Amino acid sequence: MFISHEAYREGRPGFPGPGRIAWRMVERESMDPWYHVILRFTEGARQLTKRFMPTDASLLSNLLELEGPTCLIEEVQVITSPCVNGGLSERMEKLISLVIGYDQKGECVLLHTVASGTVYSSTSDCLDVSSLSDIQTIYRDMKSAHSQVQGA
Repeated sequence: MFISHEAYREGRPGFPGPGRIAWRMVERESMDPWYHVILRFTEGARQLTKRFMPTDASLLSNLLELEGPTCLIEEVQVITSPCVNGGLSERMEKLISLVIGYDQKGECVLLHTVASGTVYSSTSDCLDVSSLSDIQTIYRDMKSAHSQVQGA
């Protein structure tokens, strides 16, 4: 979840539009992965690119359901904390696929595959989708999957 303070609220009247609030800064306390999504909307002859930052896989899934004739998914990236990526800092990487499933204990597991081929798991003991049940693909980058097939 993103958190903000009133002091960082953009206060121009009418900006950014009905039902929306603009913030100049937000903070994040969770160490769970979150996402950066670029969508391109077509309205007649006009195209508009928007960036979204869903804080969890459920919101990401809802956002991706917008894809259709007037909405194209340009790119999805995942942002992982050091406790997930094993590094010294957060990483923002192109997401190739996101799979959700359940382990033998019945706990929900998210598997994020990034462009480098690295798989990040929401649990420390599961990196293999074949060990999960009730598997559902939340996202698969078809452009990357297509280029990998051509390169093979």
